[in-house]
Amino acid sequence: MAQAPLTVIVGAAQGIGAQVARTLARSGPVVLADIQQDAAAELAAELRAGGAEARARRVDVTDPASVAALVAAEAETTRLAIVAGAFCAGPSRELESAQFMRILSVNLVGAYDVARQFSEAMIQNGGGSIVAIGSIAARMPRLRQAAYSASKAGMRQALRVLGLEVREHGVRINFVAPGPTQSPMMAELAADHTGIQLWEGELETWRPRIPDGRVATPDDVANAIEFLLSDKAAHIALHDLYVDGGESLGM
Repeated sequence: MAQAPLTVIVGAAQGIGAQVARTLARSGPVVLADIQQDAAAELAAELRAGGAEARARRVDVTDPASVAALVAAEAETTRLAIVAGAFCAGPSRELESAQFMRILSVNLVGAYDVARQFSEAMIQNGGGSIVAIGSIAARMPRLRQAAYSASKAGMRQALRVLGLEVREHGVRINFVAPGPTQSPMMAELAADHTGIQLWEGELETWRPRIPDGRVATPDDVANAIEFLLSDKAAHIALHDLYVDGGESLGM
């Protein structure tokens, strides 16, 4: 019987990343990598108690040496989910460069470096699959989210270029772009949109209604990531899969 592929989930300690870890642990060994190593270790222990093969490692995506250490430790990885992310909201005219750069350092530069370093290891191993968490904010402007929207748009484009270059070497790169999703990050978003239900939309904040009538669950996003990482998506590359209940109208 062929050995199940090893999957690394970067940003696995909480929220969507934790559910991605639970979902992917059902089909093979997983490494839960996060700057919050203690929380990742607790989740890994939970998964092992349920019969899964799971371990935790610390990684700081803004530190190339930390990323390199993770890649070296898990060099046999053939599947990678990049879920780590940072969020901020506020008036664009009050957004200082230091705060802007903090968001970019995680969502754009950090995510790119993780994909870049792991793709090189995958090439040496004969190929692999990478899925990064984007956002519908990468193509749909959001009021008060200049840094977040720019970071996700930049990450999407940078990894598409990387994906073009590594595809011939057997590495597939794809994206899952959620709309509002039940997570700690959505709690921050909701706090910035007091008095409205995110799925109902609001003209004043240029938020369209979600046709499904609800926000996404972490399961919705995790299932999409599982599919794109799998061999069932073998002919899908550079694709941005929206998981938004129709909010973006497929555009």
